[in-house]
Amino acid sequence: MNRNIVGLRRRLKRRLCPDSVDIVSTPSPLTMIQLTCFLAVAETGSFAAAGRRLGMTTSGVSKTIGRLEQARTIRLLNRSTHAVSLTDDGERLLPLAREALRSMETADAAISVASRDGVSGRVRITAPTAVLTTCLVPLLPHFQAALPQIRLDLRGSDRMIDLADEAVDLAIRSGPLDGIPGHRAQILCAFPWVTCAAPDYLAHRGTPSIPDELAGHDLIGFRNQRTGIVEPWRYAHPRTGAPKHVRVAAGPALVLDDACAAAAAAIAGIGIIWAPSWLVSEPLRVGALMPLLPAWAGKPMRMSIVRREGRIPARTRTVIEFLRAHRAAFA
Repeated sequence: MNRNIVGLRRRLKRRLCPDSVDIVSTPSPLTMIQLTCFLAVAETGSFAAAGRRLGMTTSGVSKTIGRLEQARTIRLLNRSTHAVSLTDDGERLLPLAREALRSMETADAAISVASRDGVSGRVRITAPTAVLTTCLVPLLPHFQAALPQIRLDLRGSDRMIDLADEAVDLAIRSGPLDGIPGHRAQILCAFPWVTCAAPDYLAHRGTPSIPDELAGHDLIGFRNQRTGIVEPWRYAHPRTGAPKHVRVAAGPALVLDDACAAAAAAIAGIGIIWAPSWLVSEPLRVGALMPLLPAWAGKPMRMSIVRREGRIPARTRTVIEFLRAHRAAFA
């Protein structure tokens, strides 16, 4: 009698508490392996044949479909000792399973192609305007011929930015780099700094032979846009390597914050310039500028490609490889 009362109480509790775990449970998500096993059994007519197709054991196929049926409280297959057939619910599921698997195969193929050949699209690069004008723009015909499927978005800036915040893929920067969390710098090249002046200027003012003689000349200085500081000219003693800094003083000196404008001023005969080799390589080659103090050349400066840490798109890697293959344009 007591056992009957206990059982009655349990049944009443289930009815009065529909949110009880015994009454309502969340079915596990439908998986692709369940659909794959179901479709294989439906098409081959047996668990054994489905297992051979999928490289699974017969019991593994049977258990996978059994778990699906149990979780959804549904029977998809009629099982007998000699054959397996679809129930009405199985018949309804069959075309849906085929469509779902085809969609998955299409998506998988698309992802595979993207990972293998994903070198198309836009790559955003920020670099100082002088680097864009002098180094990158002349490379564009070569780039377009080699990688027509990649479009470059070039942005001139001297600021050291968080690439993720600015939606930029790569930054080209020179000199020491302040570490930004989540970024990685890869050396592109090293370039020297060159002292030079126009032939007409030297014909009228003479040619300095040591840095100390620069004090009697008109010097064209460069103001760093990031720091606002007029950069000192850095030399190294030919024998000892001791550093020698020359500061551009006030008075006859011309100070600019645009490197290309500073080079143009030197070519126009305004004065002597101390500039990165990539900025004045062409004027030096054609004789528009003449090199000075070559024995006093200081330590070369690094130019780096900065990118975000972690995996990057294939198109971004391809652009990095192109830039490194053409590093001579930046040196």
